[in-house]
Amino acid sequence: MPKKPGSRWSRMTPLLAFSCFCLVVGDLLFGYDVGNFGGILGNPGFIRQFGSKNANGVYKLSSLHTSLLASLAFIGKFLGCLAAAPLIERFGHRVVFVQLSVVSIIGVIIEITSAGTGPETGRLAQLIVGRIVVYAAIGLVEICVSTYQSEIVHPGIRGFVVTTLQMFLNCGGLLASGLNRAFRFDTTSTGWRTVTGVQLIFPVLIVACVPFIPDSPRWLLSRDRNDDAITSLRRLRPAQEVQSGQCEEELASIKAGLTSNVHKNSWMSTLRGTNLRRTMLVVMFYTYGQITGQAFVSTYAVIFYQANGYAAHAFTYPIITSVFSILSCIPCMHFVDTAGRRVVLMTSYFLQALFLFLVAGMGSLPNKNGAEKNAVVAWVMLFGISYSLGGAGVPYLLGAELPNHSVREKTSTIGTSINVVWAFVVNFSMPYLLAAISVKVGWVFGSISVSALVLTFLFLPETKGMTLEEIDDVFARPFNPFRSSRVREDDESEIEQIETDL
Repeated sequence: MPKKPGSRWSRMTPLLAFSCFCLVVGDLLFGYDVGNFGGILGNPGFIRQFGSKNANGVYKLSSLHTSLLASLAFIGKFLGCLAAAPLIERFGHRVVFVQLSVVSIIGVIIEITSAGTGPETGRLAQLIVGRIVVYAAIGLVEICVSTYQSEIVHPGIRGFVVTTLQMFLNCGGLLASGLNRAFRFDTTSTGWRTVTGVQLIFPVLIVACVPFIPDSPRWLLSRDRNDDAITSLRRLRPAQEVQSGQCEEELASIKAGLTSNVHKNSWMSTLRGTNLRRTMLVVMFYTYGQITGQAFVSTYAVIFYQANGYAAHAFTYPIITSVFSILSCIPCMHFVDTAGRRVVLMTSYFLQALFLFLVAGMGSLPNKNGAEKNAVVAWVMLFGISYSLGGAGVPYLLGAELPNHSVREKTSTIGTSINVVWAFVVNFSMPYLLAAISVKVGWVFGSISVSALVLTFLFLPETKGMTLEEIDDVFARPFNPFRSSRVREDDESEIEQIETDL
């Protein structure tokens, strides 16, 4: 392996930083769409066009239509996730970034043209189709950005870089919350169409960035383009490493680690040998990313506040939550590479459970006074912050770094596809849960967070500071939660054939 300088940031170059962070515009797209639609569902103009008058002459969206609008979009995300692996393996990340941008633009156009100008002129089916198309692009974004980042950065900052996904996702949500608040009294189509149309900015920015970033060296190796791989790596590494020949050493180390699996393997390979354990872990954490209650404070935050006596501030509280969620991503990005993945995740799950239980307990009190109502709002916000501390972003990191190179995109695709299935279930059922048990959903999601804490301790090995090839070595032996995951030098001879059964 090449000699590594003392500081984990000393190997960061301008092009590497640009390549890592220019594409988080895709994460902004994801966060913006999740955040903007939650507010749009409470927008008076949107409700007038897509709702119907009740007995009191007030326009309302039915629970069924709300569920369909929020949940059916995940069909598109599911399809996008399934398409990601074969597209990336064949065309590479750069081409897929352009493809997903085109898909996103088409979807937004379908959305903003889904209604006329008067009341009840909304075409629900067209809007749903538009959201499905936009979410197909989001499914591609989830896998493409995180796998690309994990393959071009060095181990010391991989956790920091990949977990920026959640910070920029929250930034997108903050922008959406601000725009929704600006149009919160608009009774025409201008408000919701403007908020929706802003999404066109993000894919245009992605296309503008793509010509300036290199292909992943690991992807180039998988296509037998060795000369292009070393050229790409030299562009990403500091000048002193290029001049000293360390890039050649790093590429040789990568090739040695990949051994017989330099080329991509079949879908069934994700369930064979040590890959089965990795796939199960990726699926588990992507699942917990949805079923610990994040939709409670993202998609349905405005509706929750409106239904529980906080209507005057229903569009303001999500902005506050978004700001603090962005700030809470910063310690996650730092500690995931210092304290480690396990500590960050377990801390996040513990705090999520704590605040959800507090929401359920205090929120269920009859005739709450002002202080008690404010406390419930605070617990909801603190739950959202706790989610951003680790439970939100770390699963994407694990999905990108735990799988073996030969099935990385496929394993990540499986994980994100399962994530989408659960997102559909949660988003479809949430309006009915909130209508039936209101704040008591905290008992449900809090208990799930406790199970996530326990399973993280029992089954997740620590991978901080390891190369992707060293992580292969970790999975060559049984995991013991009471000992270090790092493979000692005298153990290496026992795992020389790690890839032969993959």
